[in-house]
Amino acid sequence: MGMAPRRSPTGRAPAAGLTLVEVLIAASVLTIAILGMASAFPTGLLQVSYGGQITKATSLAHQMMEDIRSDPSYFIAGCRGIAGCVGPAAGYAGKNGGGVSTNTPANFPDDWPGSCTSGSSSGDTFCGNAKLTRWRQDITGDPGDGRKLAQGTGTVTVVDHENPVPGGGAAVSGSTSILRITVTVSWNDQTGRRPVTLTSTVPCLRLGCS
Repeated sequence: MGMAPRRSPTGRAPAAGLTLVEVLIAASVLTIAILGMASAFPTGLLQVSYGGQITKATSLAHQMMEDIRSDPSYFIAGCRGIAGCVGPAAGYAGKNGGGVSTNTPANFPDDWPGSCTSGSSSGDTFCGNAKLTRWRQDITGDPGDGRKLAQGTGTVTVVDHENPVPGGGAAVSGSTSILRITVTVSWNDQTGRRPVTLTSTVPCLRLGCS
């Protein structure tokens, strides 16, 4: 005669445990959930990195714009071709008149009347070369904070606001009344080339401007 199954004090049979199939299903669900969360971390890190790069590029563009706007307009545009104009021959339009790029520092304007060491213009001193050189170092350098701009470049153009040259260029003459300054910082990320562009205008007050 077999023994009757043991019962709990309540008179009910003890609950059966999980079957192997149930354990495998639970493990599979947990694995999928963990993998889903893990896959979100790289995306989040990329977004943080991208946000830091945009912040840095915007800050560098603002820095250069403020450096340029702190100069008199007749220094910003330069005196090339203007009779009686006293100041740097080439302003931020560069020696070739088509703008400057951190990729071609040889086209940076010369400081005037001599080389600057502080990079800060004052009075009748133009420190465009020193400012652009410092800006180039800031763009291409690695601050060690994860915000390095991969293949970062900066460009500046100065044009006649009312009569810009098609496709760019200086187009600044003695009759220019308003200067348009455009500063761009660009770099590479996982999706391609990224630019940050700022534009500002200043009245042209140099000798010969209307």
